[in-house]
Amino acid sequence: MIDTLVPGRIGGGICRGVLAVLAAIGCQVAPAGADTAPAALAPDRDPAAALANARAALGFARAGQSVIHYRAQTASEQNYQSDRSYPPFFSAMTVKEAWFDPTSGVERASLQATYPGSVAPPQVTACDGGRGFALSKGDPKPLPFASVRARYLNPWAVIADWSAATDVRTGGRELYRDYKRLVLLRATPEGEQRLLLDAKTGFPVKLAFIENHYLWGQRQIEYVYSNWTAAGGILVAASSFRIADGKPETSQTIGQVELIARAAAPALTLPADPARSPDSLPGFLLPLDLTTTQVGPHTYLLSNPGYTEAVTRIGDEVIVFDATQGEARARKDADAIARLFPGAREVTVVITDLAWPHIAGVRYWVASGATIVTHTAAREFLRSVIDRRWTAAPDLLEQRRRTGKPVHPRLVGIDATYRLAGGAVSLHPIDGIGTETALLGYIVADRFLWASDYIQTVSEPTAYAAEVVQAVRRDGLTPERAAAEHLPLTPWSQLEPLARL
Repeated sequence: MIDTLVPGRIGGGICRGVLAVLAAIGCQVAPAGADTAPAALAPDRDPAAALANARAALGFARAGQSVIHYRAQTASEQNYQSDRSYPPFFSAMTVKEAWFDPTSGVERASLQATYPGSVAPPQVTACDGGRGFALSKGDPKPLPFASVRARYLNPWAVIADWSAATDVRTGGRELYRDYKRLVLLRATPEGEQRLLLDAKTGFPVKLAFIENHYLWGQRQIEYVYSNWTAAGGILVAASSFRIADGKPETSQTIGQVELIARAAAPALTLPADPARSPDSLPGFLLPLDLTTTQVGPHTYLLSNPGYTEAVTRIGDEVIVFDATQGEARARKDADAIARLFPGAREVTVVITDLAWPHIAGVRYWVASGATIVTHTAAREFLRSVIDRRWTAAPDLLEQRRRTGKPVHPRLVGIDATYRLAGGAVSLHPIDGIGTETALLGYIVADRFLWASDYIQTVSEPTAYAAEVVQAVRRDGLTPERAAAEHLPLTPWSQLEPLARL
């Protein structure tokens, strides 16, 4: 049971009543050790003693053979796909019921996420320290290791992992949140991690590391733990946060927690294989091989399971609509363009929408000398993407900077109808309430409309699709066919009815 607390009595007005946030998946745990009070000061030269203090502070031994059962809600800011590149961002709100076994380190979670205007299908996941699985009808499917990192919201999981590691070392002390903290270090396949423990009490306060990123190159990631409270004889963090480059991305709060018998919990066992989840990108970002669909004499769609893009040649100029997935995809696009349009000398890339996966290839095109055209409101954000220094894994743009080759981005911002290639291609702000700052493209000779990411289905009307159709009518365009990042080549006659909400 959770301690009953009176609002305003603790910490200046916040009721601190619950379990440390446990991410959707669990972790691998070392033996809890003796249930003794933590040392007055966590040992600066003995990482094993420091971690023993942390386990004692949390109450690993008092948990015994029980399972931690809790209910939580998580707000995950969708900075990568909100309607603006700056706050406020909308959040995906996830309701979670989870079971964490401190002995085996396995956590199982039932998840239900809500997005603006939609509810995602329920999910069940389970993981330990290095492996994550999606559970569907008893058939576990391995998840990328990136999904396992969500468990770092659970300080119990973090302490367990570090206790099981054999290469933990001390790193002195560091001032963090007004107090000196003991720093522990360890190497992982993804890079070095830093764990900060409170020197007074042994409690974990932060886990930090550098994480590679498909758009930003690398980001400083921190998981922060606060609002510690007693629950069922153990001490748990009621609030946990993920912070990226100093900006909060995820906030998770536990509402109910209890210790239950293992027999009362659902299955908490994992398959033996794989030994570790693959450190791969999510499926929609994988730069898989492209298929080509001809739209007109000199216009094509380039598609893989993640995204479709459009390319057209007008004279010596090639116009590319969007630059998705990253540099590897952009290189495949460039190879396809060289085959389809031999001898073309200029490339213009039109960025129609600022969702991060939609622009992850833009740095490659800048390094290759392309002109970038986008909405005026998107221009400064794209400049920040281009200016970012990739220090962990230098991409082509960073490599050229390091070799002293000049990079002079040509970045054009528009906020009204704009014509390319002598008017053979026109760009149009959509300008609906849900499509502000987004563009669509029209290839006159092919009567082909590039609808950005704003038509994804013809099975039912949507507000986005209605705004695209209204923009087409407003600007007097007469398309016969259209396509978008997730829409195959489709007769316009099927899209017109989507304006009738």
